[in-house]
Amino acid sequence: MRFPFKPIPISLFTALFVALFLLLLFFFGRIAYLEIDDLENKFQAASKARAEREIQRALNLSIEHIEAQTEQLAKWEEVGQQLHNSMFYSYWYRHRAKTNHLISQHIIDVALYDLQGRMLSLIDTALLPESIEVQQVSDYVLMNQFEPLLVVIRPVWDAKGESLQGYVATLSRIIPQFLSSGQFNLVDIGTLSVDIGNTDRIASHELFGAIHYELISDDYADTLKRVMTESVLRLAGMAAILSLIIFPLAARIMSRPILQISQHIDLLKKHSKATVTSSFQQPLLIRELDKIRQSLNDYHNQLSDANTNLDEKRRQLNDLTQLDPLTGVRSRAAFDEYWNEINDVFQHSRGQVCLILFDLDHFKAVNDTYGHEVGDEVLIAVSQTLKNTLSDQEQLFRLGGDEFMAVLIGVNARKAMQIAKQVHLAFSRYPFKEIGILEPIRLSMGIAHTKPDNQASLASLQWQVNVATYQAKRPGQPNIILFTEEMANHAQGLFSSRTHSAVFDAISQGTGLIMHYQPIVNLENGEAQYFEALVRIVHEGKLIMPSHIFPLVEAKGLEVDLDRQVILKIESDLRSGLIPPGTGVSINLSAPCIIENELFDWLEALSPYMNDYKILLEITETAMITQMQKARAHLSRLQSMGFRIALDDFGSGYSSLRYLGNMPVDVVKFDINLTRLIDSQGKNPILNHLAQMIVECGHLLVAEGIESATSARQLGRLGFQYGQGYYFGKPAATIVKPALDRGYAEFSA
Repeated sequence: MRFPFKPIPISLFTALFVALFLLLLFFFGRIAYLEIDDLENKFQAASKARAEREIQRALNLSIEHIEAQTEQLAKWEEVGQQLHNSMFYSYWYRHRAKTNHLISQHIIDVALYDLQGRMLSLIDTALLPESIEVQQVSDYVLMNQFEPLLVVIRPVWDAKGESLQGYVATLSRIIPQFLSSGQFNLVDIGTLSVDIGNTDRIASHELFGAIHYELISDDYADTLKRVMTESVLRLAGMAAILSLIIFPLAARIMSRPILQISQHIDLLKKHSKATVTSSFQQPLLIRELDKIRQSLNDYHNQLSDANTNLDEKRRQLNDLTQLDPLTGVRSRAAFDEYWNEINDVFQHSRGQVCLILFDLDHFKAVNDTYGHEVGDEVLIAVSQTLKNTLSDQEQLFRLGGDEFMAVLIGVNARKAMQIAKQVHLAFSRYPFKEIGILEPIRLSMGIAHTKPDNQASLASLQWQVNVATYQAKRPGQPNIILFTEEMANHAQGLFSSRTHSAVFDAISQGTGLIMHYQPIVNLENGEAQYFEALVRIVHEGKLIMPSHIFPLVEAKGLEVDLDRQVILKIESDLRSGLIPPGTGVSINLSAPCIIENELFDWLEALSPYMNDYKILLEITETAMITQMQKARAHLSRLQSMGFRIALDDFGSGYSSLRYLGNMPVDVVKFDINLTRLIDSQGKNPILNHLAQMIVECGHLLVAEGIESATSARQLGRLGFQYGQGYYFGKPAATIVKPALDRGYAEFSA
């Protein structure tokens, strides 16, 4: 039976109540505002004037303090020494300039400039400009990420004050100095900010006008607040009296239909599989609530039909024999059929579907180490753990290999995450040691679910769960990952990039990976002794150079995997005779690879060639710094296996001699920047003594970056036995004999 009138919109009821309440509130609020407005205006002007004086005084003191420190720095004897001879300026800058007692903690950078205003030496970490205008030296303020920095420049004179030697500049954090220089009674220092507009700098005396702040409330403001509070209380009291009359009436009108909706929902929960009967069809007083009732009925009937269809399909699937013969769970074929049924069921009705993909990490290593029989037992253990943790309504499939998929119907993301955590807990407690597995086994889980307002997301659910699992398998990530849209954007960029695809194919399968070889020659006769193997990747007919390869490899932490493929490729080149017998090959190894325990097994594949070839392992100086003890032990073991160890890029780090003395090294390769000193200064004393010292310690020397016969001749006289560079040959896929000019032939004779 229907009511004789149409439901009234709830917006009409709400508008009437709100309008009356706001009218009364505005009337009494206006009275309170008139009482406090005049008093507030009188106090504001006086407080503002006193606050400006506080700001100006503190600012002047802070600038004067920084200027005084800069002037003391200009008189420092070491500053004059650096301007007179800047050879050790980089060392002085890092170890002396910012640590002396003449400057405070607010000065964050110091730089010295010559008479033309050029910085003595360009420092990567320097914050001050590379040059200054000496014709008009003045202090100024610049912004660095919303923080003002004060630049003070002062001339540096000689000891007698007669001759100008150069300039010294300091870069200071003005705000901390400013806060420590003044006492603020009216200024709220927490609200201080500086805005210099669109310009990149302003003069120091203009900084005052760029400072913005708020005032601290004083006694006058407290009085004002008291007056406001009394007015608001009077207003609230009057509003409360009126609300006792208006809101009970509104609540009576609203409560009955809301109660009916609540009872209706309880009945739907109790009879979840029953069709809505006519007793639930009476319309409600309010239109919006009646629409909710109708929507609930429609959704309940659709869900009931969907559950009926799913139950029928589930019974059909249970009758099938599409089971994985090893684990006893449903197979990939069963999953494909079940997934098609789910798409059919939810094609015209909405419902939540959630997928959880389980993937064993490094399962191939388990098979290789313990054998496939143990690997099969691991898969059986995983399937049993999953079946015991999941409920009967949560379907489990083995997609292939070590991948399992769980399909959850009517489960949201939060519940799916709880299930995944239960699986992780059960998996961590499984006694794998009983089947002979000593190492911990990690199960990565990706979760993806449909959005209630986007039924189209069901089509991409499998792709989403694969992306989430990929994220979970990455180093440093939790083993349970819920798919997000940010992952989708990252995955699309990751798999669509030409370089990314080429690098990952080369590292995972060796596809497109080739080695270019550059000769390392005997400086006495010009004959090639070694050929350094350098990584290149060919993709779609184009050559990808190291500048594009190694940033991606380091960002993804794939150094060890790349080194593994490089060793395999070099072994293939040795087997094919690409490298001339009687010479050798030099292999670059990354820092993570040096401390990898499997490195010895990988290099064992090169042992058959060691009778005909010399094999040199190049380790950069910085590669051994992080885990020196383990790296030293591994390198000593490699030496005992017959490999020679080279310290590469010597002179490019900060502790070359220290690591040379502590590590088992046979060959030292001087960095190109160090060997090129020979071209600019002839027989450089530093290079000469350094080479002599290393030779006397029993190490062979290799000079990199040789581009002329003259350089080769001079380096040979300094004690370098070997040389490498474009003069002897560029890196190439095929090995050719170094073509030396007549000047080198005369040198050899």
